[in-house]
Amino acid sequence: MRYAQLVLGPAGCGKSTYCANLQRHAADDKRTIDVVNLDPAAEYFDYQPLADVRELIHIDDAMEDEDMRFGPNGGLIFCME
Repeated sequence: MRYAQLVLGPAGCGKSTYCANLQRHAADDKRTIDVVNLDPAAEYFDYQPLADVRELIHIDDAMEDEDMRFGPNGGLIFCME
């Protein structure tokens, strides 16, 4: 049976740290955990995500486009759409 966790929270609360520690703990038990990044504003991970939304779009791309002129929140919403 397969399981999944959706890790949510505000910026800086430790989502990436939690995922990295969970993946490390699983590896110590000879288990595999795949982590998927859905945060287009994420900058650094202590692990290699299986899939990364930043390969499609990064928040900086949305914010730097002169036609759109998004701020950080608008950029996140645009990236998620």
